[in-house]
This record gives sequence, structure tokens and C-alpha cells, in this order.
Amino acid sequence: MYKEVLLAIDGSENSRRAAEEALHLADGKTRITLLHVMDPDDNQGDIVRSTNERAWNKKKKDEVSSIIAFFDRENVGHKYLTRRGLPAKEIIKEAELEDYELVVIGSRGLSRFQEMVLGSVSHKVAKRAEIPVMIVK
Repeated sequence: MYKEVLLAIDGSENSRRAAEEALHLADGKTRITLLHVMDPDDNQGDIVRSTNERAWNKKKKDEVSSIIAFFDRENVGHKYLTRRGLPAKEIIKEAELEDYELVVIGSRGLSRFQEMVLGSVSHKVAKRAEIPVMIVK
């Protein structure tokens, strides 16, 4: 199986399903890196309303805490990383920095038209990543 897996998470139901699939790929030697990318466009209001940087980071980690707890309960080696920026770009950059063998990411569930016009994060990652990408619906 895989030794190093990069799992992109955002706290959504799709990222929870992606986490479950990543778990199925893991054996006792697999290490899963949980990457939570905070898009500045989505979070500008949060930053303005947040009293400080630490409170904002805690709020964002709380959004994905159930996924982190899932890996804790399953006793799977994992680490949690956060990045700020455009999600697809940051996921690809992280995938290139380490010796990951696979990226696992949830599908956002856009219609074909929406995906064609907007593009989805998962589609961009699959198109640009140099390692295999598993998109979970």
C-alpha cells in the first residue's frame, strides 16, 4: 500500500468521505498528512471578525476536528497542516514538497456546467499534480 498520503480536508461531508477512503488505503505503516487550506477569499470576513490570529486559527481547526479525531480513533499515523492561499495551488505545492505517493481529495459536487465554468479544486489538483490523485464523491 501507500506509505505517504496527502489528504486535503475542509470539514465538508465530501472531505469526510475522502478521509474514510484514505483510511481504507492505510496499513500499519501508512502516514496520512491532513492538509487544510484556508482560502483567503472565503475567510476575509472571519479574519475581520476574529479578535486575533490565534482565535481564527482555532476556529478553522475546529471545522476539521472531527476528521482529525477520526484518525486518532482509528490509530492511524497522521499529522495536521494548515496553509493559507488558493486551495488547488497550495495542495499541489504541498504534494511536490514531500514524498507523497497519493493525493486524496473530496469532490465538491459541482454540476458539469459549474465545473466547466468555475473549475473545481479537485479537478485542478488532478490536472496539475505530478502524483496520482483520488477524487472521492
